[in-house]
Amino acid sequence: MNGCKARQAAWFAAVAAMGVIATALPAAAANGSSLRVAFIRGSNLWVLDLHTHRRQLLITHAGIGPVHWSGDGRLVSSGGRIAGGPTLPTTELIWARTGEIAAGVTHDGGVVVWTPKETTHLEPRGWGSTSVAWSDTGRLAIGRTIYGPPHNQEIWIWNGGNSPPALAMKTGVHEPYPVTWQGNDVVWWDWPNSGSIAADGVQLYIGRKAVGLVLMYRDYVTRCGSKLTFAAGGDRYATRGKRIVLGGQDLSRDRSRSWVSPSCDATGTRVVAAAGRNWEEDRFGHEHRAIWELLPVRRQLTHPPGGWTDESPQVLADGSTLFIRTRETSRK
Repeated sequence: MNGCKARQAAWFAAVAAMGVIATALPAAAANGSSLRVAFIRGSNLWVLDLHTHRRQLLITHAGIGPVHWSGDGRLVSSGGRIAGGPTLPTTELIWARTGEIAAGVTHDGGVVVWTPKETTHLEPRGWGSTSVAWSDTGRLAIGRTIYGPPHNQEIWIWNGGNSPPALAMKTGVHEPYPVTWQGNDVVWWDWPNSGSIAADGVQLYIGRKAVGLVLMYRDYVTRCGSKLTFAAGGDRYATRGKRIVLGGQDLSRDRSRSWVSPSCDATGTRVVAAAGRNWEEDRFGHEHRAIWELLPVRRQLTHPPGGWTDESPQVLADGSTLFIRTRETSRK
């Protein structure tokens, strides 16, 4: 796409058998001459420059992600593997918002922190870590569950450097999974220690305040400037009963559709989401979503043909929107 049309929507199309997972360069690291997207196609991790259309293969046999950029946009990871670097003992590396520092929960319940200079096991195996999340200022929130006695649920904070993590709060019976920050408060999911119960939604907290029932998907919760935005609604079907909440207000304001995957620019002035009809689908794979802009104006950005669905929108640094167009297929 080019010109004005390119600024409205930049898109990837792939059948489901190709297995595409994409993530855009962080807004803080993007500039007018560099706008890149990292994505998995098949089993390989690629980076595409949206200006030059040049593709670069970074990792073969990259797994299924998740794919994340470093805060400065120089490094990219898939799962626990860093392109051009080591593979760490975690299923997902979470990068700080600036620089080249990443953290992850290890397979045995510890916490690992990586920089180009060193790998640090911040907490040992068996410590009980659940998930991690970075603040804007480089503080790391760590969820912890201790199956006692005593039985404790806690959130710890690491301020960086040589200081050890410190206990920030006990969450009582709530098993905390930090997902992001809102100012100085940790945003976390309340995991009920049951996959079947969690499938119907869990409470989302900002600090100690419950703000809504959500499904535990990272792309259902995001920061929009100084406000938190999330896809609210507890039904296990993503096609049913979801709405976009921004700063405590219903931004979608349309119950005929189910709204998911909010995304916004760094200032929170532009918000997009994916939406399709509000229904309990008879079987998975019948989604038919379009991409909508909710701020600053309300408009439908895409019109996928029958049998296709537009998913996972991401607002890019130049104001365009990246999304994935996919369809159900019988190919294996």
